[in-house]
Amino acid sequence: MKKQEYDNRRSYLKYVLAGTVAGAATAAIVRTAQANSAPVSNHLDETLYHESEAFKKYYNTLRS
Repeated sequence: MKKQEYDNRRSYLKYVLAGTVAGAATAAIVRTAQANSAPVSNHLDETLYHESEAFKKYYNTLRS
């Protein structure tokens, strides 16, 4: 009985090791993703927010 238990543990460890090696090999083979360069727009005069009453109230709560 003890020999069979030893063999079961050993085969389990072999499968775990083989899975780990296969995962590492797959990760090494896969290329990293390359981002495409997008056109950059230079809108320096563009306002990104609108200063509303709610906006002013929020900033007033931060100051006090």
